[in-house]
Amino acid sequence: MARSATTFASLRNPNFRVYFAAQIGSGIGAWIQITAENWLILQLSDSGLALGITNALQFGPLVFFGLYGGVLADRFDRRRLLIATQSTLALLAGALGLLAALHVVQLWMIWSAALLLGLVLSIDRPASLSFVKDLVGETDLPNAVALNNAATSCGRMVGPAVSGLLIVSFGTAPSFFINAVSFGLVVLALTRLDIARLHVARLVERKPGQVRDGLSYVRRDRVLWLTVVAMGVIFVAAYNFQVLVPLLASRVLGGTSELYGAAMSCLGLGAVSGSLLVASWVKPGAVMVAMGCALLGLVHVWLAFPLGVCFTLCGLLLLGTCCGFFNVTVSSTLQLRSRDDMRGRVMAFYSIGILGSGLVGAPLAGALADAVGMSRTFVIIAVICVATAIATARSGRRCR
Repeated sequence: MARSATTFASLRNPNFRVYFAAQIGSGIGAWIQITAENWLILQLSDSGLALGITNALQFGPLVFFGLYGGVLADRFDRRRLLIATQSTLALLAGALGLLAALHVVQLWMIWSAALLLGLVLSIDRPASLSFVKDLVGETDLPNAVALNNAATSCGRMVGPAVSGLLIVSFGTAPSFFINAVSFGLVVLALTRLDIARLHVARLVERKPGQVRDGLSYVRRDRVLWLTVVAMGVIFVAAYNFQVLVPLLASRVLGGTSELYGAAMSCLGLGAVSGSLLVASWVKPGAVMVAMGCALLGLVHVWLAFPLGVCFTLCGLLLLGTCCGFFNVTVSSTLQLRSRDDMRGRVMAFYSIGILGSGLVGAPLAGALADAVGMSRTFVIIAVICVATAIATARSGRRCR
């Protein structure tokens, strides 16, 4: 009971309870749409490169505009900013659902919507990550980061399985409509928060060079800089799940959309487990980041061996667990090391890494899988993860 109370300590805050519940629903809705969208793209093109391009369009704008989004998160009221971005995302999901329901959707339409989604996410992600501290304050921040990551990962666990069943029974359109509703639930939750209980720091005044100031701030702090570099490499190399998992399900396992949904659910279950395991003892720092890199490398070696469906699903479960551990460690390190007036810009680096890396990583992963096969692709990823772990551990010891 004591362990459970520590694991869920940040839920004693009423505002965070409301937001946490909404994030669970939003995460499920998001992964219901992602699963349907990826399967729809495979039906339209049967191309790993097309999957990579879609993910690059969705998350690539973060690379170019994520830091500007971080400036907005530091300059404006984050709650109102999130209400605007979440409402826009709901409209985009509803529009795609309508196109799919009318059977007129084409690849270029999906790519256009993906680009608009990416532009909105460049503002939404830095604001949402920074908003966690506004909800709970500094004392419960590491625990809240872990639970927030677990809530997001719940979507990866539940959403793909639900989407797989929906695709078989009703086609892809309902998945987009469900995601639109889930965004609406987040907007409702944001409007019902007790504003007096929010831990809002003084907003940053507008002035020239704020993006450059954020870059300089991260460069001057060696732990922040080391963490940003390590996570950037890992996210580009190893976090292309929207491309590699559907290819793994269709080409290696020879499965249907139900098996693809099960594979994504195993990945999500592992991510939830990894986040909850570290929720009560988060230890931020460069050495722990290096440990996460090494674990990811070992799991990709496991996935390089096609020894059957059960073996692969277990590997995806372990991969999700390692990703949960890595995400919480990196996010906690960045949040606790950054000043209040820089938190939006610092967390923009995390958003750029985990989502914007798709601009480079997703097309490369798809093209690499087409060229050398899935097993060799996983071996290459494992080598990159282990090399990053060694370099980060050495530099981390010097920082200490």
